[in-house]
Amino acid sequence: MLENKQDDTFLSRWINNELSAQELEAFKKHPEYLHYQKIKHASGLLDTSDYNHEEALGRIKAKIAVKKKKPVIQLWPFYASVAASIAIILGVFFFFDSSVKTITADGGEAILVALPDGSEMLVNKKSTASFDEKTWDDDRSITLDGEAYFKVQKGSTFTVKTSNGDVTVLGTQFNVNAVQKMIEVVCYEGKVKVETEDDEMILKPTMGMLKLADTPITQFTTNELKPEWLSNKSVFRSIPIKYVFIELEKQYKINIIAEKNVNQKEMYTGSFPHDNLTIALQTVFSTLGLKYTLSADNKTLVVDNK
Repeated sequence: MLENKQDDTFLSRWINNELSAQELEAFKKHPEYLHYQKIKHASGLLDTSDYNHEEALGRIKAKIAVKKKKPVIQLWPFYASVAASIAIILGVFFFFDSSVKTITADGGEAILVALPDGSEMLVNKKSTASFDEKTWDDDRSITLDGEAYFKVQKGSTFTVKTSNGDVTVLGTQFNVNAVQKMIEVVCYEGKVKVETEDDEMILKPTMGMLKLADTPITQFTTNELKPEWLSNKSVFRSIPIKYVFIELEKQYKINIIAEKNVNQKEMYTGSFPHDNLTIALQTVFSTLGLKYTLSADNKTLVVDNK
């Protein structure tokens, strides 16, 4: 973050057009300048005849002068204080226009998104993805929390960024599932590169990888032509059962409570359907040898090892 060594009256002087040419030029180069310029401009368009702005601004400037802070001030928090002051003075709130689009699939269904270049992204349930339309031509990148399936048009590098690693391609079809400290990537067409904090690998069609916290990458192959979840089925390959619980919660909108005697690090290989809760629970827990109790409203599931 940038820092500014001006005194604490810097922003108030900016509001009053009292900055030197050199100070103003430096301010204009800051990435937040345009946002606050919009606020300043908008404030001049409002009817504020019943309110003494000069008097109010004077009070604010007096408080700033009394409550001196450190001589080195971070630009963003200080600029934000000016924006807030203007909003308070005018009695209104401003909402910045943003080119960042965020898609959250929390309504029980996956969401299909057409990206600016014609690529497609299908965001799975309980997942969130975001991208910047304004910079898309120069930076085809998606930030993902959860799971999504991508069909990418050929062009510049396309990157899916997650908290557990990044996936980079030029044009292909692939699936990314990044939940907590787990990332799973499967390539269905073309070629993808997966980079985690400790590892890097290239995936070709039918190849997949699984990375859990503090463990090496596990590779596998698939005969499927698309992610299993597109066919209303979840498939797991040697993965701790806590991630199976997370997937059950996501698909059936239930809350799973695991008793302390349940080892959530126990590995599970198997699958369950998305359209029948009874069969899904029987399939998973009979394999694991665990007992479970489902509430009458089908909202809470208690898992026990007794």
